[in-house]
Amino acid sequence: MTVTSVYKIQTHEQLKAIADPLRTKMLMNLVKQEYTGQQLAEMLGITRNNIYFHLKELEKHQVIHVVRKEEKNGIVQKYYRAVASRFIPEDHLLPSMDLIETSRQVFMETVEVTRTKVERAPAESFALDSSNLDQRKNIAATYQLQASEKNFHNFVEEFKLLLDKHFTKHEKYDEHEKSVKQEKNQNNGINEGNKDQNCKQDERKQHAKQTEETQEQKSYYLSLIAFQDDSEDIAIQ
Repeated sequence: MTVTSVYKIQTHEQLKAIADPLRTKMLMNLVKQEYTGQQLAEMLGITRNNIYFHLKELEKHQVIHVVRKEEKNGIVQKYYRAVASRFIPEDHLLPSMDLIETSRQVFMETVEVTRTKVERAPAESFALDSSNLDQRKNIAATYQLQASEKNFHNFVEEFKLLLDKHFTKHEKYDEHEKSVKQEKNQNNGINEGNKDQNCKQDERKQHAKQTEETQEQKSYYLSLIAFQDDSEDIAIQ
């Protein structure tokens, strides 16, 4: 089951389920990729019993689901994933201060993750290079801008297109999508041995091209935060 773009929260119980600060962190990670309870417990530094309690609550309220199971050493491990990349409440639940603060926490967590990434990045990530002044290797900038809501929406959609045009997904974030595609092909009865020979050759050429491009690629971390803000600009201190 793939991750949809938007999931509408329909009940107050669902709203309360994701308003918990720890569950917000869990949900943010499960939006990106699938994890077991053990993996989440290690990432967030909490006990497995605690993490499994919160996973059950999120699953009960249908904001996460089990995408696959894997047996290791006789123990079946469940891999969880968020059902959507965004969660929006139905109109009858608005206004919701709980959800507003949850949304604010998501932004703050994004800032903290970015801060940690900057602190732990290797020195060469920030090394200056005068050999090619026109070619950027990193960027850090803030802007105070004005736009209509429609133009902001268009910017976000065009930004997504730019990401798809110039970047490829990190392998670990693409594993689930690949497995879903393979499972779908199997369910549709696609047999690799029955494919046309020319089709196989085209696939091998495409794979070779992708492999060559991958070898030239470098890993980038990109963080984007944007929101409506009418307050005065804050100077860097």
